[in-house]
Amino acid sequence: MPVDPYIQAMLQQMAAYPFPNSIHEMRSAGASSTAMPARPVEIGGTRDLSVPGPASPLPARLYTPVGEAPAGGWPLTVFFHGGGFSVGDITSHDSLCRELCAASGSAVLSVEYRLAPEFPFPAPGDDCYAAYLWAAEHATDLGADPARLAVAGDSAGANLSTVVTLRVRDEGGPMPKAQLLFYPAVDFVTQTDSRKQNGNGYFLTEDMMRMFGEAYLSDPTHAAHPHASPLLSAQLHDLPPALILTAEFDPLRDEGEAYHQALVNAGNRATYLPGPGMVHGYANMTGFVPAAAALVDQGAAWLKKELA
Repeated sequence: MPVDPYIQAMLQQMAAYPFPNSIHEMRSAGASSTAMPARPVEIGGTRDLSVPGPASPLPARLYTPVGEAPAGGWPLTVFFHGGGFSVGDITSHDSLCRELCAASGSAVLSVEYRLAPEFPFPAPGDDCYAAYLWAAEHATDLGADPARLAVAGDSAGANLSTVVTLRVRDEGGPMPKAQLLFYPAVDFVTQTDSRKQNGNGYFLTEDMMRMFGEAYLSDPTHAAHPHASPLLSAQLHDLPPALILTAEFDPLRDEGEAYHQALVNAGNRATYLPGPGMVHGYANMTGFVPAAAALVDQGAAWLKKELA
């Protein structure tokens, strides 16, 4: 189908602005620009806190649903933001976390991590793994149920969510009951058809991906490491149920679909949800793209079911 008309209008507006030439410019543009319209939802509240990281404290924000917590505590979803491993923070994904909290009935702990190029691979993954283990250990203190944990993220954050599941399996810790992955970046090696077809004109561009990849993988030999490119891992068994959502006009579409199939082939339970007419980043466009809001709601409904 064609690009969603609401998204097409946004793309036309974006075409009038120059492409940032560096990570620094992208961070500055993100900090100074007006946020995309937010979809109003009702949650119980938020609380900013600090999570111990392997090198430094990690800023975090806890979102709780409306009403009294169940006797055993809320389910808890640990969320990692996207942004090419180089930009983004808890503020950039505040609206999405509110929506997931409201629609899933799960508390959401959104955690920042060190960013490339200052802190390249594997630092972001180390931070996210440490943050997840901390959340699992302190779930009761957060008003959550340590037996009902999930991870979630978009793009780079979805990659980091997969890394958490791989490391929990291999290194120890309570396995999440679910992983919710919006358009995951899971293969730094393969030049897929969707990267060729959608690399220009659809929000996430080939130039941006190259910039992010060079910043994150300061050593190019790390590209095939399973904690950088989980799709290339030969050990994808015994992982939690997954919902993978992609976007039709996303360069990352094919690797997301392939990761779903790889999880299934390895004996895991995984569901795939394509995003017709969508582009990369649609989960942050729900305030003005109804079809994007519907997809986020489907993801939240799946999460609610898995954490019941």
